[in-house]
Amino acid sequence: MIQLKNLSAFLKDRLQLMPDQFDSWSEQVDLDLVWRESERGLHMSNMRYRAVFSLERFDGSPARLMALVGSWLETHDSDRDRFGLQAPVFSIEPLDLDNDLFDVDLVLEFVEPQYLAEDPDGEIEAFGKTWSFIPFDLWIAEEGEVVSRDA
Repeated sequence: MIQLKNLSAFLKDRLQLMPDQFDSWSEQVDLDLVWRESERGLHMSNMRYRAVFSLERFDGSPARLMALVGSWLETHDSDRDRFGLQAPVFSIEPLDLDNDLFDVDLVLEFVEPQYLAEDPDGEIEAFGKTWSFIPFDLWIAEEGEVVSRDA
């Protein structure tokens, strides 16, 4: 649940929250099996889950929080439209309007493709081969030269 972890770290850093003010977790994890070879390895599945972020006694601007979340999603989750993911849902409960304190819950969905790389020592068996959850090295040529052997 890489997106959950990364957005949590981003929010903690940008909002400067105390550890007891912030929590995040996943709910409703589903796995859609794909089993298709791609340039990134064997695309085993798409993991879809709901991510929940809870901010207690938040004293910042809810509009700024929404802008930060929106900008993070734009930069780090460009496949949201492709997977048909809904917009983030914010629940903002005022606690003390004089001091601008709010309890905020943010719920959004993520889809994370899961890839396998062929590995002779892998523990996952599929299609007569063994695979592992290891980084798949993709080498992309940045330069090239075409040589003709016509003589």
